[in-house]
Amino acid sequence: MIEDNKGIVYDKSPIPSAKPGGIATERNPDRGIGADDSGKLTYESAASSGHTEVVLPALPGSPNGEERLLARDFGAHVAGKIESSITRNPYLKSGPQQSPAQVFAHYTAVARGASLMDEGALKRMEQLGVEFRQEPEQEEFFAQVIRPYLLSLSPQRRQP
Repeated sequence: MIEDNKGIVYDKSPIPSAKPGGIATERNPDRGIGADDSGKLTYESAASSGHTEVVLPALPGSPNGEERLLARDFGAHVAGKIESSITRNPYLKSGPQQSPAQVFAHYTAVARGASLMDEGALKRMEQLGVEFRQEPEQEEFFAQVIRPYLLSLSPQRRQP
């Protein structure tokens, strides 16, 4: 319980319908708020369910240098980026110009650098990346193998 010099308790708040001086109740007893080594707040319950926001480097050529997304949305986000590189208009000259295999390799490296998944999942992504580069029918391989794999990913609980 945290108090300042005026006796205000920050872990409790009055019931909204109660008058000042009413009964105080716990806001969120299991919120598990802490700080990591760099001083950023971490939320233990959010991390276990994948509701932690991660900042990742964007694809080369993107207008923004970074992408912000929830850890639980990583697989769907990567699948969407690969799909957009497959269906990209060849006359479009702005934005990322990578092939689908290069996009997948970028996000595999990002996942490793950000420790988003365990070692087994990262090795599987690297193996799929090699197969994806060598596959002549990349669109079919993506639809049959890579997309289902990416959508099946579940977030790993991040260690503070």
